Amino acid sequence: MEQEDLIVDVRTREEFLKEHVKGAINIPLYDVSFYTGILRGRKIRAYCNTGHRAALALEKMKALGVDAAMIEPKDLDKMEKERVNILCAVNFVSARPGGEEKFLQEMIGICRATEGMDGYLGSKVLEVSGVSAAGSFLSESCGDLEIIPCKYIILTYWTSKEAHEKSHQIPEFLDRYAAIPAHLTQVPYEEFYEILK
Repeated sequence: MEQEDLIVDVRTREEFLKEHVKGAINIPLYDVSFYTGILRGRKIRAYCNTGHRAALALEKMKALGVDAAMIEPKDLDKMEKERVNILCAVNFVSARPGGEEKFLQEMIGICRATEGMDGYLGSKVLEVSGVSAAGSFLSESCGDLEIIPCKYIILTYWTSKEAHEKSHQIPEFLDRYAAIPAHLTQVPYEEFYEILK
């Protein structure tokens, strides 16, 4: 029995949340190969905002034996859309040498404390793992530098600034947040970013 057709948005999760075709599912271009079992046996109609990533996704899908066609960007304007406001709060911090594990435990605890909140759309914790010599216009020998103190970027996604600010009023969040400075050489510095791509 053939399964129903699927509309697949191959953009990033954040772009998908901002606006997508009603009824579409999100499988980012670089994740297509992980979803072969879901995609096979269905007629897939894939799209992105320009057609570029959708064309790349179609190549990958066809190589994996998936029946897929593209929804042209000009046809997207005629389709019904769903959208969510999305705001990214970005924290830049540096951990005290030897305190990295404690910091990460506290940070993950903060993320867990906010997961059930209205308006919370997820989080990521990034650890600086090196320096791109070429991307920083440095000599090649700088590519293997050890980063001390260890730097982190914490991304949290929200439907609004108001939802973000409410998270700072949760008792568990406040308790965990108060423990963070003991593990840092730089106090959190937070900025808000709009997702563009």
